Amino acid sequence: MVIAQGELVNIREVRWGDLKYLQKWTNDPEVAYWARAETNISNVTIGEFRRWYYRRSSSSVKRFIIETKETKKPIGSISYRDYDSVNKVVVLGIHIGEKNYWGKGFGTDAIKAFVKYLFDTLDINRIELDTFDENVRAIKAYQKCGFKIEGILREARFIEGRFHDVIIMGMTRKDYLKIANKTQM
Repeated sequence: MVIAQGELVNIREVRWGDLKYLQKWTNDPEVAYWARAETNISNVTIGEFRRWYYRRSSSSVKRFIIETKETKKPIGSISYRDYDSVNKVVVLGIHIGEKNYWGKGFGTDAIKAFVKYLFDTLDINRIELDTFDENVRAIKAYQKCGFKIEGILREARFIEGRFHDVIIMGMTRKDYLKIANKTQM
């Protein structure tokens, strides 16, 4: 079922057949590097990946597939996690796993559509995320969508033999409504 639509992408629930794409992206070192793959795994079999995915899907992570509107091809995933019903906050995560779609606006389009979905369907006041300092393409995409840099955790993530700063970004409901009202004019 499609839960959100952008100009370029649909965001839909994960289907059984999508696991082969998620596994492929997890096993791709370049995709995993930019996604900061929390699994730190590579060359996992589809069986191992399915077991990991279903254990993970029963946790606080709600993951969806990003597919192109034109071809319906899965190109990435987007998720929210750690829903805090007291403070009304979720944490957003995204990766475009198909590298030939990088830098073409598909990620930005997916973020915009997903942010709208989250604010329209969940009782939240804030969406937050983090990325590491080298991921300039992602930082620019988040900023295009209205996220603001709120802080930097210096040398907080160790990736491929080096410490990186973590960039903390956020968007409040007020921020979202300002953007939504501008685009409706």
